[in-house]
Amino acid sequence: MLKIIFINLVKTFIFSLIISIAISCIFYAVVIKGNDYSKAIPVIISALFYLNGILLIMAAPALFLPNPTIWNNPAWKLFLYFAGPLAYIITNFIAPKQSLNNTIYIIAGIVFFIIHAIFYYKLTKKAGTQ
Repeated sequence: MLKIIFINLVKTFIFSLIISIAISCIFYAVVIKGNDYSKAIPVIISALFYLNGILLIMAAPALFLPNPTIWNNPAWKLFLYFAGPLAYIITNFIAPKQSLNNTIYIIAGIVFFIIHAIFYYKLTKKAGTQ
């Protein structure tokens, strides 16, 4: 199961990176109308790679789930799986930043959380059938 969770985390990182880049580029194009995007796109890509890397590290406690005492306790299972990305999102909502960057941070967090939740659902559904 550890291998499956690790692969799910890597897939979450990749899918989240692609989707958050697309959404952030669309957001940037809508908010900053008529500007040259050739300089902004590489910055958005590198920033989102970094942010998704942070989210991946924050989601790493999910690798402890194969422990039978944790897996059989739903509260611990949910906490270890979702606490890191959820803390990231909450922190970005609370942090006193007034910029477009904060919106990009929140977009990255929410996209990562949704994809992470999809893989959690598939993992628990697959483990329930075995």
